[in-house]
Amino acid sequence: MPALLLALVLPVAPALSTANEPVGVMGAALDEPLETALEAIERGDRNGLDRALARLEGTRHGAQVTPYLEVQWLLERVDQEPSAVAARLREHPEIPLMPRLKRRYLDHLAETEAWGEYRLVFDRAPQINPGTRRQCAYWQAELVLEGTLNDEHTDAALAAWQRGRSQPEACDPAFDWLDANGYLDEPAYRARVRAAVEAGQDGLARYLVRQGPTGLTAYRDRWLALRDRPATAVPALIEAEGDAEEITQGLLWLAKRDPAQARESLARAGSQELIDAEQAGSVARLAALKAAYLYERQAHEWLREVPVAARDEEVWTWTVRSALRHLDWARVKASIDVMPEELSERREWRYWRAVADDHLGQATAARTVWRELAETPDYHGFLAADRLGIVYPLPGDQSEPPRPTDEAVATLADNPWLSFAFALHRLDRPEDARRLFNHEIDGVDEDVLPALAYLADQVGWHDRASVVIARMDKLHDPAWYATRFALPHQALVQAQAERQGVPAEWVYSIMRRESLFMRDIGSGAGAQGLMQLMPATARWINRQAGLGVSPRQLADPGTNVALGTAYIGHMAQRFDGQYPLATAAYNAGPGRIKGWLPDVPLPGDVWVDTILFDETRAYAQAVLAGMVTYRWRLTGEPRRLGELLSVVTPQK
Repeated sequence: MPALLLALVLPVAPALSTANEPVGVMGAALDEPLETALEAIERGDRNGLDRALARLEGTRHGAQVTPYLEVQWLLERVDQEPSAVAARLREHPEIPLMPRLKRRYLDHLAETEAWGEYRLVFDRAPQINPGTRRQCAYWQAELVLEGTLNDEHTDAALAAWQRGRSQPEACDPAFDWLDANGYLDEPAYRARVRAAVEAGQDGLARYLVRQGPTGLTAYRDRWLALRDRPATAVPALIEAEGDAEEITQGLLWLAKRDPAQARESLARAGSQELIDAEQAGSVARLAALKAAYLYERQAHEWLREVPVAARDEEVWTWTVRSALRHLDWARVKASIDVMPEELSERREWRYWRAVADDHLGQATAARTVWRELAETPDYHGFLAADRLGIVYPLPGDQSEPPRPTDEAVATLADNPWLSFAFALHRLDRPEDARRLFNHEIDGVDEDVLPALAYLADQVGWHDRASVVIARMDKLHDPAWYATRFALPHQALVQAQAERQGVPAEWVYSIMRRESLFMRDIGSGAGAQGLMQLMPATARWINRQAGLGVSPRQLADPGTNVALGTAYIGHMAQRFDGQYPLATAAYNAGPGRIKGWLPDVPLPGDVWVDTILFDETRAYAQAVLAGMVTYRWRLTGEPRRLGELLSVVTPQK
């Protein structure tokens, strides 16, 4: 192994001067003083931090790391050290943590009403997404300093006021200015009342009626009736030849509840020329899609009748899915043939067109397409290989990818932020490590990306290795395939899979799809850890399975895998071992699966590709294909995808 690579992969004693640090250690000299500095920051020890910073001065990349750590210190001390914060923002706007520091400093300036400084900082680098509250504070700064808002800010403030939800208190000065200057007139109030009703914010709508000009009550009530009672309100509005926008929105609400009635009312409104072609197209589109989502047989014909101007990817694809759900192969083929080429050439639709050809007696054409698809080891490639009865295109062995050259490693080691990121990874600071890694990856030369992926994998940084492989566009390259499908926590996964009686490859595939092996991440909905469990689900399965672990420790791999594997086992039992259903239930919740079950037995591949939610459909495809690959990783032999796709039957 080249000396530089060896230094990256094997533990290296920290060096505290540039002279004795080998090039390419990727920040190993940072480890000890960096850990000391981070611990000092956490306990609020300024003297300890200064001593650690002094030690970092002699290390490679210490000059870049030091200001980053100063920002770390200031993040929790904006109120105590505002002048230092201002100085850092001016001097080092390029540091990855600066957007976070800028947001906190802006909040401090707004709280202390330092509007001149607020406006200066808001407009300077680094660029941030300020959000509504900070944007409104900027408008307040403008009002304090200039006494007015320019046209651009006025338009933006009015658009914010007209949103259908209550806005932050920081917006009140700008909204008061709009009111005082005549911008909040009756049309503005009507727009916001309508937006509030559409958003389900009835309390806000009542407030606006009280605050606004007279005559809003009847307007509000018409919109409420359209939303809550469209089956009666829409025909009445059509009979009265009412407003086109109200009729259109009422028809859209009706389409969500009763697509057939919406189409009938749409025909009457169209015959009376009460709405224009664009409005009619939007209603026809939604009614047809809603019928398709309910798997109604007439949906296919309705989708075909949607005006071309109103057709989008959702309409094109569900025209096919509707025919597919009912195993109408002639319509499947015809619907794919009229798709825009950028859609019809996708692997999913090439596969299903070939299946349709096969059912329609054109086996030779079908096999030609399947052979091409089967060259790629993904979900539809595996399905195509099963149709042909041929081996999967997986690598012959699971050897490591090519080792990088000393020159490539040296190039990476010259990057201070990547070196810092690797040091943070070694110190088990995953969030900050990922932030720095992501900050730099766009600027890494393509020639050294393979070295970066290799080094990340060697230190067990599987999520970043996968990110780099995707950046390299090497997702299906045999040299990188084993790296993409890593096997962390193998003893733990095997033990829990055996305990719950589920295949280890299923656990791994779900884990990879859920978190890409990042144990510390959480979702916006509150899911946590390697298998992205909701706390309530974790508590329930802990009791149900009698695990006796602490569901509050979902960041701990042992706890998370034990609970997640038990939940997988529960889904397997609930859905009679049908992997597609149980996998979809893990993503979307078991309650939704009932509504997606067919009226008659349906092939497993058809059921998966007609799952209602795009996210769940892609999830099921990825997990099932991952099970094939992970069986290969664990045993050397893949599992056939067809074995996992049993016929889906109606609920008993």
